[in-house]
Amino acid sequence: MKDEVKSALTRGITSLFTQQRDDGAFEGQLSSSTFPTCAYAWILLAQGETPDPALTQWFVTNQNEGGGWGLDTANISNAEATRFVDLILKQIHQRSPDPSLQNLLTSIPKFPPNLALVKLAYAAFDQFDWSELTLSEKALPLMKLARQLTKIPVLGSRLKPPRHRLPPVAMFGTSMFDALFIAEQHTLVPVFILIELNTARRPEMIESLVTWLKSRVLSDGSWFRVNYITALSVLALIELEKKWESDEDTATFIARGIDWLRTTRNPDGGCREAINLNVWDTALSIMALTEIGSVSDGPVPLNAELTDKVKHAAQWLIKHQNADGGWAFSGLEDSTLPSDADDTALGTLALIRSIRVSTPTDRDALDDSVRRGVAWLKTQQSRDGGWSTYQPGQGDVGCVSITAHAIEALFELNRSDITDMPDMQHEMSRGITWLYRQMNRDGYWRDLWLAKDTYGTACAIIALVKVGRRHVPEVQHGVKWLERSQNADGGWGEDMFGNPTESTVEQTAWSTYALLLAAPDNSAARDGIAFLLKHQRENGSWQEQCVGIYWEIIGGYADPIYASVFPILALNQFLQIPI
Repeated sequence: MKDEVKSALTRGITSLFTQQRDDGAFEGQLSSSTFPTCAYAWILLAQGETPDPALTQWFVTNQNEGGGWGLDTANISNAEATRFVDLILKQIHQRSPDPSLQNLLTSIPKFPPNLALVKLAYAAFDQFDWSELTLSEKALPLMKLARQLTKIPVLGSRLKPPRHRLPPVAMFGTSMFDALFIAEQHTLVPVFILIELNTARRPEMIESLVTWLKSRVLSDGSWFRVNYITALSVLALIELEKKWESDEDTATFIARGIDWLRTTRNPDGGCREAINLNVWDTALSIMALTEIGSVSDGPVPLNAELTDKVKHAAQWLIKHQNADGGWAFSGLEDSTLPSDADDTALGTLALIRSIRVSTPTDRDALDDSVRRGVAWLKTQQSRDGGWSTYQPGQGDVGCVSITAHAIEALFELNRSDITDMPDMQHEMSRGITWLYRQMNRDGYWRDLWLAKDTYGTACAIIALVKVGRRHVPEVQHGVKWLERSQNADGGWGEDMFGNPTESTVEQTAWSTYALLLAAPDNSAARDGIAFLLKHQRENGSWQEQCVGIYWEIIGGYADPIYASVFPILALNQFLQIPI
């Protein structure tokens, strides 16, 4: 079996090499999904244009057998996605009648309105009352009380904000708004502008909202480099031009935003939610290649091509580090996209690991980049010991995978030859304690950004094993949970809510890798390896599947980088087992 695994690993590495760009970054083509595709079509309709046939065809192609649409490539029917598509297709058909489109419209199941963000689109086309979109301003004190109650551990997981109504516009500028998760703020401000222009029309409120919105535009013309947020922002400014006095630069903001949105179009005619995840993809790729290259007598020789790939990728990461020392999820050289702990933890770890297999062109620059990354991570550790995506306490929650990656980075730092670094043992110990506390009593850890319990559990196990905690009860419980969760075909699979699904390559690979680290002779891990071998394509790649999570309302995404790096890690780890 080892010869077969060695061959599969070599071909997998070759396939990963093809996904590195000329500038050094690794970047996968993210999959199209329903909400961003609808949002882009909405903008065209708002501008008086009819969406092009390729976009309309995307909706036709992605209608599922039940007549509806899913949020993402998993294509599990979702009522809100289906209602959104139904609205957009009806508007397209009104602009350009098409008998085949009429037949399709009659096949769409009808669902009652629920999600406020979809109701917003209906209101924009005069099919819903603008005044019914938000809660009353009298609800603000109750919202403040509810927010305080969510800080109580027992209630925090049970008290969720309503999705059928949006907060009142008067929430803007309050301490509650300031405490929201950064992406929620970016979503709500353009929504508030649209609602205010169609309801109360208070001049000071409109001016304040528009000023906030324009001050957050990025250098590339987008907002947050996210399709749906950018689309809502552009729609708010289009409405501003139609119904209010706008500045001379408003048209420029609109044009640049639409130009950016065009870059989210995929060859299949649909749109992806984020333009790319190149920092994350690059760091993951370095991790996979350095794991291979660090083994001098491993199955893949430490050749010039591998070291050059790692060196080039590391140089790209250094170049795209933000001024504050962190990394954003998508590389911009001017630091206008905020740093997050997910990318900073993995970016820092990747640079430390790159020293293993490559002599950097500028070692001083690499060491300085690592120092700055670690310093940023230190400031972002929460008082409870974990790491969240953005600012601790600002509408954010601790994340298992981020904390695990931060622990790994600090551990690797202590093992590296980078000088003049503070001792981070205290921070690492606090993170480990936090991880222990996050384990569910059934033995799994739940993650935020990849699906879901398998990823959280794998990340926790990997971090704990690598820092020398292989035999702690938490790792043993996690191993047993993974064994119980394995599908009959030898793989693992779940959706973004943690529900079991058919096996995916990505979830199988990271579960297998964790099991091999924790228990090299694990039979479930060997079955996982067999699954990966069976599903590898002739060119060395694996079919990517929907395992990434944007957020529950929008859905998930597939990234071919994930379908390369995680199998490479698992196959390589299997080959380290003594015969």
